[in-house]
Amino acid sequence: MIELKNVSFGYQSGQSVVNNLSFRLEEGRFYGLLGMNGSGKTTLLKLIAGKLFAHGGEIYVDGRNLRKRDVETLQKVFMLPADFIFPNMSLEQFLAIYSEFYPEFRKEVLNDCLVNFEIQRDIKNLNQLSLGEKHKVAFSIALSLGTKIVLLDEAANGMDIPARKMFRKLLMKHVREDQIVVLSTHIVQDIENLLTDVIVLRKDAPVYAASLEEIASRYSFGIQNNEEGVLYAEACAEGYHVITHKQENMDTEVSLELLFNALIKGGGRI
Repeated sequence: MIELKNVSFGYQSGQSVVNNLSFRLEEGRFYGLLGMNGSGKTTLLKLIAGKLFAHGGEIYVDGRNLRKRDVETLQKVFMLPADFIFPNMSLEQFLAIYSEFYPEFRKEVLNDCLVNFEIQRDIKNLNQLSLGEKHKVAFSIALSLGTKIVLLDEAANGMDIPARKMFRKLLMKHVREDQIVVLSTHIVQDIENLLTDVIVLRKDAPVYAASLEEIASRYSFGIQNNEEGVLYAEACAEGYHVITHKQENMDTEVSLELLFNALIKGGGRI
């Protein structure tokens, strides 16, 4: 479990990027981390990964304070950043370094991912791969390290449509029940069918964190020909895409895109 208690961080004095965040991340859950540019998504992932130190509050991984940076705790966490850079070395050389630090590394997972992405294992220089191939290989490595906490920052960037589909399939196939996955993205459709929970960071409002089950139990999503009785509405060809309070005996599919827009633009009604 990851627990954040009143976590704050800013790159400049007096300007907080992350402000007083408190929530828990549980095993066996897929969390979608959403927010506008500059809302602090990457910063939050770096804080959870131990790459940054909170200026206020604490982060705990399985009860251990991440600020202490003990090896056993850091071995449980891996973050794949959106701006990663491969060194000029072969895949085997790279794995020889990383697999020493991450004891749960599984070669069979890496091999399966590369096969499904149609990438040869014998890569002589990682830095000479195309952008799409780099993202596929980096994601394959992230899954194969077997860390309890997997943090993916825009991990599907650079992938074409078939590769994005495989990205989702491989996550479902190889993530264990004891792992925690946090996926940050600007393209909700990339991860919508994977998620169990959403975390939405807002610049001028508290963080919104809820499971999809909770959201579905509180709200109904649908189409109406007017805005009567709605919490949020967006015009569409059929009338309005709407969010309303839960309608009795009516189960609807959660629209994360609509929910996100409501949380960002909806004036605090959700």
